[in-house]
Amino acid sequence: MTDPAARRTLLVRQSAIGDFAAPAPRPELRPDPILDRARWGLLPMSSVMRANTPDPVVALTYDDGPEPAETTGLLDVLAERGVRATFFVLSDRAEAHPELVARMLAEGHEVELHGIDHARLTDVPGREAVRRIRTGKRRLEAVTGRQVRYYRPTYGAVGLAAFAGVRALGMEIVIWSAWGQDWFDAPAAEVADRAVTALHPGAILLMHDTTDEPMSTDAGPRPTFSRAEVATRLLDGAQAAGYRFLTVADLLARYPAVRSLTVQRPRPRIPGR
Repeated sequence: MTDPAARRTLLVRQSAIGDFAAPAPRPELRPDPILDRARWGLLPMSSVMRANTPDPVVALTYDDGPEPAETTGLLDVLAERGVRATFFVLSDRAEAHPELVARMLAEGHEVELHGIDHARLTDVPGREAVRRIRTGKRRLEAVTGRQVRYYRPTYGAVGLAAFAGVRALGMEIVIWSAWGQDWFDAPAAEVADRAVTALHPGAILLMHDTTDEPMSTDAGPRPTFSRAEVATRLLDGAQAAGYRFLTVADLLARYPAVRSLTVQRPRPRIPGR
């Protein structure tokens, strides 16, 4: 039987994601005839990157926490503004700070899996990557008491074995289509402006509630700005531009997904490391 949801899904090449921080207008998303012909074989190897809608809605997501020094203030801002977000957490940190996870859930946020720790799973054999995802899921569910539905790979790096393993575990891989590059140190206003500039209808916005692990080797000094201040400025800018915030689950329940082919090969091993 044909899956109705899959018929509505738009499958794009990785290059169609473009520059996440680029200002609007973005290139129009269109069906790819070549991908469409092979969609039933390719969909299981794709990740959700955004929703396909002209409506001014976005999903606000945070990675790498929870971490008391930053997550607490961020949650205060979201509560004051009545905004719900999706937190992709590390199970190590969730176990260390269950009170923050409990607060997230009590205030209507989603808590989903980012990994056990911030290791890049394309650097380990596929079977080991799947084992670590399975363990992270089990440990996070023990903290939340809820089923984990979404998985965001660290660095956005995911291999073929992980796709199969994640689906076998009943999860969906979710990446992003906009970001604020908040792993670079900069004034809070600049970080927030980058994030607002990157927004587009149906966007899944990547932010962080801590940045102990840089996303790139040239990230420079650890950020010193307040993530609560960034959130305040981001919400002000996004809402002034007419955007409304949904969780990832709400976004995908209301609109068809745009899925991207994002399979990555393992990085070459460096002798002696």
